[in-house]
Amino acid sequence: MDGIEDHPDLRDEGWARDALRRARREARWRRLRSWRPRRGHLAGVAAAVVAGLLVWAVFATRSGRSDAFDPDEPFAGTTATTWADGADGVVAPRAEPVGGFTAEQVADAYARVRQAVVTARLDRRVLVDHDPEPLVALFAPDLRDSLRTLFDGRNDGEAALLATRVDRGARLAEAEPKVLGEMAAEAGPAGELVVRTDYTFAYAFRPDRPEEVRGPLDAVAVARFQVRYSVRSGPPGVEGLWADDSLGTLRSISCSAAARGYLAPAFAQPDLPPGLEFDVGAPASPTDGCPG
Repeated sequence: MDGIEDHPDLRDEGWARDALRRARREARWRRLRSWRPRRGHLAGVAAAVVAGLLVWAVFATRSGRSDAFDPDEPFAGTTATTWADGADGVVAPRAEPVGGFTAEQVADAYARVRQAVVTARLDRRVLVDHDPEPLVALFAPDLRDSLRTLFDGRNDGEAALLATRVDRGARLAEAEPKVLGEMAAEAGPAGELVVRTDYTFAYAFRPDRPEEVRGPLDAVAVARFQVRYSVRSGPPGVEGLWADDSLGTLRSISCSAAARGYLAPAFAQPDLPPGLEFDVGAPASPTDGCPG
């Protein structure tokens, strides 16, 4: 998965500084290991760390100016403006044999994972209607009931690491979300083909009063998710797609919505400082902007 942080669209003025900070703050990354099955069941959910992961995700980089917000071109003036539109940004590499898996098996795994990424982050049934079933149906049968529990309203922080859901009252713009990222396959434990994904999604929102938006980054929320998927062989209940680990970072967001596990833009919380810029490579930490 090396190489995504070298993409020219991500090389802004914050990168040099944050590369130095990254090593010191690596321990502040929060990981959710919710979907690792043991004997057909889920492993323990690291729920206590999720709020910290999501709440402290605004990163303030002062550029010295603020471009005017254009509701007809909501991504103009942001890093995301050159990224691919919607599902066109979720592209699998050419399938090659990996370990004992054939190119055909790798291609099948890529197709499964791509569908899961698109459904989890871009399908408006999940994103806007908050219906998890289109996503749940893509996973192995033994995982589905546990995933339904994840989305039952009691675990919204953890659920946010598997699927993005827009906060009630926030309205997505008509423009497709922008996407940048990659996936790569590797051999996992016996019978597992692992696909690691690293995708960043920029979501444009429609403000009720565009003239009050302080700049384009008030209206564009950014979410980066690194997820380890695996395609497993075995008994009928086990065979299929699993999500094993997930790591998430949010930028230019409403902290109050993120604390509840939902996505909303910065203009939904006007007490945040104006002119927020996002740096996809910066790790989430309590120093990144949201108040304690």
